Amino acid sequence: MIIHCVLFKINDGDEEYKKKIRAAIEAALRAVPTISKEAEFGPPISLGDSKEYDFALIARFPDRTALDAYAKDPKHEEAKEKVIYPNVKREETIVYDLEYGANSEA
Repeated sequence: MIIHCVLFKINDGDEEYKKKIRAAIEAALRAVPTISKEAEFGPPISLGDSKEYDFALIARFPDRTALDAYAKDPKHEEAKEKVIYPNVKREETIVYDLEYGANSEA
């Protein structure tokens, strides 16, 4: 299984603005047919440890092929170009993918 984690910093704005942008990004990504239904979106629990990141996406994919299909999905590209990139500090976005269970037999 592949765990896909993305940390976002929303462009400057008040909390109401940030909630609106979080909701717009979540809606845009949930419209991507190849994203897992169990994908989680949310703000950090502890602001002190969050390094000022406003929210994260955690999505699970059965394998690399499924993750690649999501990454290349036209709806994903549209979400990035129209909703995500204009509203986040793109250079500070962190994308981290890991294979879960790969070392579970150790």
